[in-house]
Amino acid sequence: MMSSMIRQTVSIRAGRYRFLPLAAASVLLGVFLLTAAGCTAQQAMEMNLALGLNQMRADNSLPPLTMDPSLSQVARYRAEDMAAKSYFGHAPPDGCDYRCLFNKNGVSMAWAGEVIAWNTYPQKETVRTTIRMWRDSPGHFGVITNRCFTRMGTGAATAADGRIYHVAVFEGLAPGC
Repeated sequence: MMSSMIRQTVSIRAGRYRFLPLAAASVLLGVFLLTAAGCTAQQAMEMNLALGLNQMRADNSLPPLTMDPSLSQVARYRAEDMAAKSYFGHAPPDGCDYRCLFNKNGVSMAWAGEVIAWNTYPQKETVRTTIRMWRDSPGHFGVITNRCFTRMGTGAATAADGRIYHVAVFEGLAPGC
């Protein structure tokens, strides 16, 4: 069973962009190189989340988002916090949500958003399941395909009870926003 929730609603304006297959090939090459380099299961889930999110954007004629280490740090912290403290929500028990963490880590913020999910699927299926659920949820889909975003960070963590938490945070101020 999968649960998810959107905290922030963002506006979306119609727009079409053309993409070169080279961008998708670059992302795939990066994922392959990380896998070949012996990344951890957590890192593999995070990279596969990024790949799935950018594929969703490409499928909708939107430019890919750049992975940002500062945003990934926030996303990973959020996933690990939910896994360690057994909660699921955009408002953590200590009250410091992703926007608060952006501020604490000196991350500039124009447009920003977060999507979260958890499931108990096996590691080979968990990311694909989360991406499908986010794609099928109008609220999540709207955040992921917001044309104002230019960068993202992803995080994943496995709780002691086997739940796998996924978090993606987004930020940006694309031209025209």
